[in-house]
Amino acid sequence: MPSLADRLATKVVKAMGLKGRLTRLAEVENDPDELAEQVRKLRRFSRPSPPRRIRRRWTVEMRDASGHDLHVATSRQGRSGRVILHLHGGGYMFGPFGTDWAACDRLASNAGCDFAVLDYPKVPEHQAPETISATRHAFGLLAADYGAGNVILTGVSAGGGLALAAMMQNRDEGGTLPAMAILISPGVDMTLDEPIGELEPGDALLSVAHVRSAGRLYAGALGADHPSVSPLFGDLGQLPPLHVFAGTAEILYPSLRTFVTKAREAGSGASLIVGEGQQHTWPLSPTPDGRRALDEIAGIIGAAG
Repeated sequence: MPSLADRLATKVVKAMGLKGRLTRLAEVENDPDELAEQVRKLRRFSRPSPPRRIRRRWTVEMRDASGHDLHVATSRQGRSGRVILHLHGGGYMFGPFGTDWAACDRLASNAGCDFAVLDYPKVPEHQAPETISATRHAFGLLAADYGAGNVILTGVSAGGGLALAAMMQNRDEGGTLPAMAILISPGVDMTLDEPIGELEPGDALLSVAHVRSAGRLYAGALGADHPSVSPLFGDLGQLPPLHVFAGTAEILYPSLRTFVTKAREAGSGASLIVGEGQQHTWPLSPTPDGRRALDEIAGIIGAAG
């Protein structure tokens, strides 16, 4: 059960009306000018550059990944032997956010590794092929520096789906793969065709309309059920260990259970870490439950080192 602080945080998110504002994007999906304007307004919450706290604590270098910024943070004492490549959430439209930088700071510090945050191409300016290509480029840069087996992917929400799509394409083309992937409420099915019961009213952030619309916009000509957009519908075999965090109060929960089952059946190692009563991407919440989840993730990374 969520802590009191987590329950209060959920009330704050609901009071901010973010769910309604995201659902509004679905209503203007077919009006390019209005969609662009709504996205522009919501992007003010994004933090694409490292905050001052990160720059004080880490040495940050900016790399170019297909024309997009890859911020690589290394310890002040020198580069470590491993690195986290973090792919933020935001419906393929927004981010990264302050919570992404804070999570990477805590994870990398506790796990004893470096981290990198990719400001990947986003909707409506870009679609899935460009976004996946930039992500694979970023992974390739880090793999060249650290070795592919020393790169850990962390993907949050849309970033989780992106992490899977990039790995699946690398696998299919005979490329290298990371040591593991930590997937926090990943978007594995942007069609959301699986029944979600009565979850939608209780999800403080996501609506079915928003997720489906984001999937269509991101997919473009591919279609939202294409494995590059909805990895659930692709071949999930021969992937590195997958650790999936899912909250039972989020509308993605049913698809995440199905995904883990399918990955296991395909022969990939996949674990499902369930947050009872927790909301979408709760490990990034600045609450006791969020911090405990991040520390659990750091433990997973550390144990594999």
